[in-house]
Amino acid sequence: MPCLNEERNVSRFETALVKPLEDLGVPFELVFVDDGSRDGTFRFLSRLVDRHRNVRVVRHPSNLGLGMALRTGFASCGGDWIATLDADLTFRPSQLRNLLRRQRETGADLVSGSPFLRPKGLNQASWYRRLPSAAANQLYRRVLGGAFTSYTPILRLYRASALKSLPLKSRGFEINAEIAARFMLTGLKIAETPALLTTRRHGVSKLSPLKETARHFLLLAKLVRERGRLSLAGFSRTKKGRRA
Repeated sequence: MPCLNEERNVSRFETALVKPLEDLGVPFELVFVDDGSRDGTFRFLSRLVDRHRNVRVVRHPSNLGLGMALRTGFASCGGDWIATLDADLTFRPSQLRNLLRRQRETGADLVSGSPFLRPKGLNQASWYRRLPSAAANQLYRRVLGGAFTSYTPILRLYRASALKSLPLKSRGFEINAEIAARFMLTGLKIAETPALLTTRRHGVSKLSPLKETARHFLLLAKLVRERGRLSLAGFSRTKKGRRA
């Protein structure tokens, strides 16, 4: 879980995060990445570490961005599965139960919680967060194709071996879209389940719509080029096989 200046949210993690995860009834390790916070975030996280043997904190000396924080977290995680959540808890931790259930049903390598998936998905976030996210998801669907609705949300469950094999480059909020797209481009199995996205209760969003829009366009251009190379490689192998 990446954290940046989230002391008011982190201070309630004992009851709002740790307890719901314990209620899932599965062994877990909770890895926080403090991405250069300047408030009391690290202090509150350190208290959780003192109370729980399965909680760890990795600290960036400065703010490197959401993508870098997640990549640091991925590299620090053990276990066969990795789940991601936002520190503002706008996706309720209890919803991880639905992702686990969906994975067992489908055998997917990635399960994403989607506030855009009907009939039970619901997006209650502010327009400031909702509008850019909806627009970005529509753009990815149009360019990359398919029925996947949740390129940008962070509520995810990943097969660790598959996730760690990806050549991730994103440093910002576009990291979630890059991961989903790379799972698709490499032929890994993905699935979705409806999810509730609520409004942030404490602190302020770190999202910059203009900056992230530009990053999404750059990422899409890169993915389209990569998809073209993959298609060309597949075509060449097919032709070679026919000649043989």
